[in-house]
Amino acid sequence: MRRLSIVGDVTVGFPASRTGYGQATYGNTAPQTQRATWIIVDGTGRVTAFAGKVEYGQNIRTGLAVEVADELRVSMASVEVVLGDTARVPWDMGTFGSQSTARVGWQLRKAAATAREALLAMAADRLDLPVEDLEARDGAVVSRHDRSRSIPYADLIEADQEREIADHAQVTRRADFTQMGQSHLRRLDGIDRVTGAARYSQDILPEDVLYAAILHPPTYGATLRTIDLAASEALPGVVQVVEEGGIFAILAEDDETAALAARIARLEWDIPQGQPSRWDMPALLVESGQDGYSTQEAGDLDAGFKQADEVIEATYYIPYIAPMPMEPRAAVAAWEGDSLTVWAGTQRPFGLRAELASIFGMEESRIRVIAPEIGGGFGAKSPYGLAHDAARFAKAAGRPVRVAYTRAEETMWSNFRPAALIRIRAGVASDGRLVAWDSHAYHAGERVMIGRRGSETPYDAGNIRSMVYRSDSPLPSGSYRSLGAAVNHFAREVHMDDIAARVGRDPVEYRLAHLTEPRFRRVLEAAADDFGWSGPRLPDGRGAGIALGIDVGSYVATAAEVSVNGREVRVHRVSAALDCGLVVNPEGAANQMEGAIVMGLGGALFEASDFEAGRVLNPTFARYRVPRIVDAPRIDLRFVGDDETPSTGAGEPGIVPIAAAVSGAVFGATGVRHRELPIQRYLD
Repeated sequence: MRRLSIVGDVTVGFPASRTGYGQATYGNTAPQTQRATWIIVDGTGRVTAFAGKVEYGQNIRTGLAVEVADELRVSMASVEVVLGDTARVPWDMGTFGSQSTARVGWQLRKAAATAREALLAMAADRLDLPVEDLEARDGAVVSRHDRSRSIPYADLIEADQEREIADHAQVTRRADFTQMGQSHLRRLDGIDRVTGAARYSQDILPEDVLYAAILHPPTYGATLRTIDLAASEALPGVVQVVEEGGIFAILAEDDETAALAARIARLEWDIPQGQPSRWDMPALLVESGQDGYSTQEAGDLDAGFKQADEVIEATYYIPYIAPMPMEPRAAVAAWEGDSLTVWAGTQRPFGLRAELASIFGMEESRIRVIAPEIGGGFGAKSPYGLAHDAARFAKAAGRPVRVAYTRAEETMWSNFRPAALIRIRAGVASDGRLVAWDSHAYHAGERVMIGRRGSETPYDAGNIRSMVYRSDSPLPSGSYRSLGAAVNHFAREVHMDDIAARVGRDPVEYRLAHLTEPRFRRVLEAAADDFGWSGPRLPDGRGAGIALGIDVGSYVATAAEVSVNGREVRVHRVSAALDCGLVVNPEGAANQMEGAIVMGLGGALFEASDFEAGRVLNPTFARYRVPRIVDAPRIDLRFVGDDETPSTGAGEPGIVPIAAAVSGAVFGATGVRHRELPIQRYLD
């Protein structure tokens, strides 16, 4: 069998078929994206697309498949998408930031368009017709004037040869789409996911695998004083105890035995004293704030406040929340000689490969990382130290090792969305016009970049300063859907609601009066229209709220209707408008928006990670409430972007404005402004 492969987006070649994993080869060098295989059309006419992204529920497999199918003029059933296997796919930084469609989808479209041009050129030789007289259709090249003159792709791929194709192959225009942009696309992996056929890291069980139970400390920062494993080692089925990098683990023939052995191990720990609790966080964030970074400056702030007839100040606090993905982490590692294969539900297969290479002092070319299906990540599965442990244990044991977290372990030893405190001071003229805006955001954690996202204001205040600070974090903090954008947007949008109320203006009208960016205005007007906006107070004691935002280049606005009954807030309906440019897979983009909105309701209403003395107090679903189906409102969504604008992300924008919209709606229902989340904790 011969196959057509696209290397980068320029060269089209016809290598002989061989065993192995295609042409993508990597060493311990810089990324080789441009030399990697993106598209293969084989001798049967089937198409394989390769992408370094991973599938963790966001449906990129379907989205990428439809882009390739449309460009190559084949059915989606003819396209296979290979993801997240470092031995097969192009290098990729990782699956985060809603970049799969915007970047990799575009790259695959260009590769597929180049393949189409190559096939047309080959068919022109075979049919003795000018390329201009040919078109690709249904997996074949067909004469535009005589449909009987055609040749299937499979028949074109028959001999070793090379053909240079110019790098200006044109992707398909929006008007010529036959599959992209259609709302009836069926999810390619949907049946496997609901029937249990999909394989996750938890399901990878190589022959002779050992099961590991890690002996975790009871608190953050605790150090081991004494250890007695005699009872554990005496259990039938326990193979050995390993200690790697200061971490002890019990390896057994099955996971039940490993877990039991861990429970009966006798360990004494030195526990640090004086660790902060959740009650200490607001003061700690401000007192420890450092590395102040200006994300936005305009005008003269002092002059702006001198113009103001009223200054409106407020402080907003958002606690830590846990990602709580449906699938707890798991990793399996197997050594074969001096080569290592790791299966892990990581969002960064190539990043993990580089980390493993550094740990073991070996070339990356001898390490293969495979990301099977992943049951949610939300940014938390970018770091994947569990895979480091599995590889160390497997090397020590001389057998494959599986490490799988329980729900409590997943929560305790994952990353949390950082707690944040945001102070905003706004100057308002006598006519209600904003003349100054001063924002200071303190985000817990090591990276200022997490707090930067979404910290700017889109509103025209003339004189603006937006600052972000890095503060101490008693919990491991890191990436979470939208990074700091949802937190920053909550403070800003609630503050805008507060100003509008103080100056007697409608929240929608007041925002529009300070917006010049057409895309912001478009999403706000669309969401208000679809919602039937009439103000914060609705009949029957209900309330309405609205907020807007921007994340990963996409503009979004959300309106919500709520009722409040005692200490329970019920969100009845949400109207959202999204401008993410060209929508390749409307069903997939809608699912992403809906999921982000529902996820955001958790942080708005009841999610918070409680901790004290270095312990997380609510690490399981029994104690940590997440939105369930009964909490999901009716969601009406409209895409309002321009099809000529390149695609931007749809996975994260939906979470950005929802908490502020709910807060505004609760104010409409109760007359009480909530500046601290989750709202239900602070209802009277």
